[in-house]
Amino acid sequence: MKPIPFDKPGAIGVIKDVAASELPPGAWSDASNVRFLDGAALQFLGHGQVYNSPSEAPQYLLQANVGGLRYWLYATAAHVFAVSNASGSSVHTDITHATPRAGTVNAWSGCVFGGVPVLNAGDGKPPMYWDQNLTHKFADLPAWPAGVSCKVIRQYKNMLIALGVTKAGTSYPYMVKWSNLAVAGALPSTWDEADATQDAGEFDLAEGQDPIVDGLGLKDSLIVYKESSTWAIDYIGGVFILKPRKVSGMSGLLNMNCAVDFDSGMQNMHFAVTGSDIVIHDGFSASSVLDKKARRFFFQNIDVTNKGKVFVFKNPFLNEILVAYPSIGATWCDTALVYNYVDGTVTFRSLPNVTHAAYGPVDNSLAGNWNQDSAPWDTDLTAWNGPDYTPDTARVMMGSADVKLFLLDASASFDGELPDAWIERRALHFDAPERIKEISCVRPRISGNRGGTVMVRLGWSDTPDGEPTWADADPFTIGSTIKVDRFVSGRYLAIRFETGTAYSWRLDGFSIEVSDAGEF
Repeated sequence: MKPIPFDKPGAIGVIKDVAASELPPGAWSDASNVRFLDGAALQFLGHGQVYNSPSEAPQYLLQANVGGLRYWLYATAAHVFAVSNASGSSVHTDITHATPRAGTVNAWSGCVFGGVPVLNAGDGKPPMYWDQNLTHKFADLPAWPAGVSCKVIRQYKNMLIALGVTKAGTSYPYMVKWSNLAVAGALPSTWDEADATQDAGEFDLAEGQDPIVDGLGLKDSLIVYKESSTWAIDYIGGVFILKPRKVSGMSGLLNMNCAVDFDSGMQNMHFAVTGSDIVIHDGFSASSVLDKKARRFFFQNIDVTNKGKVFVFKNPFLNEILVAYPSIGATWCDTALVYNYVDGTVTFRSLPNVTHAAYGPVDNSLAGNWNQDSAPWDTDLTAWNGPDYTPDTARVMMGSADVKLFLLDASASFDGELPDAWIERRALHFDAPERIKEISCVRPRISGNRGGTVMVRLGWSDTPDGEPTWADADPFTIGSTIKVDRFVSGRYLAIRFETGTAYSWRLDGFSIEVSDAGEF
């Protein structure tokens, strides 16, 4: 018998848009809740509830520092709250504007401008700011022009940018409007485009007649995404202040909050979900990250009714960008396509009905907090009262329609539940699709909590696209099992690793003992 090694099982990732029989040996045909990192395949770390339960479902999250303490702000359908821990207890402070904003999921936008949180609900009311005093509420943005509202509010350099403007009831969906340059520690003092003594101004990106969707800074530019085109706006000063240039006339942005910046080597890039692809670009040229991998699968598996809830967020400690989306039949984002921007791999993860997520530093009391880690005591790999899975300065907070706040990668469990994690490869033919192959043994290299099990399952099919006939699953006990003996035969073989009892496991490689059984 000839052992065939499969080293670095996380090097290629999942490829869904190419027939499994045509994939290279190290690629996976499907996976769920298994991430690829540093060449390995490992069960995703989970998520744990933090700050107890909010009284209303969060729709938008923003991290802010108040008096040297780390707070998270979250906007709901009718209120805005600031939450932090005080003496070990979670305190939710209502800082809602006197005229509450009627926001909806994926309609909120905002930023922290010079330390001051700024939010916009996209509901026809002015943007608002909070002075970071817990006894005060949000208030209308000072110097904001009367009778004006906007779809999106973003920051560019030391000015605020309004996108998709409405004036006196008239919509200007192509308009970019900007404030004057603010002095350090202050909000802009004017938005008056007619004041020649200031830098405020406005213009329309009317070419193409597709409305503005969102904007996000990239290096020295502001990238403005329309529905089917992408523009860069650069500060040039002088009479014109800002100057637009077209980046792409072929693709824009699917929704608000569907672009995120990340660092690729020494270069700052954008990751953007367009109407038909997912691309990365540097403000000049773009490339697809999903083509020949999972582009068709991704767009065909979004629930059409709820596609407006798709958004993206980054998890930089683990080199990941997640595209949260409602799968077919789901109302909220229950799944994420996960892209590792260092290794270029794709996989998929379950989400707890997420509405929005944001990255930032968290309250130090949340890091290493075993109250958030609900995995059983004998399965936990972290040290007692020691560091958590990821640093407290690089965390992702998620809001859920289930009226919860979750900290990502804070637990081995998924909110107390053992995750359904698996990875599989179908239609393995070892360059001899016409011949019968026999598998007698699998030797996995799996680490994790000792005594936990990972199930190994083998299957076979006589056609490249046939559903495998799966043999019974065999347990691999971490720390004691050396190999799994199981006999299967067929022209096209399949292998699957899935969670048994282990809350945390890592597959660093495996080998399969295969022999040739002839053509019939």
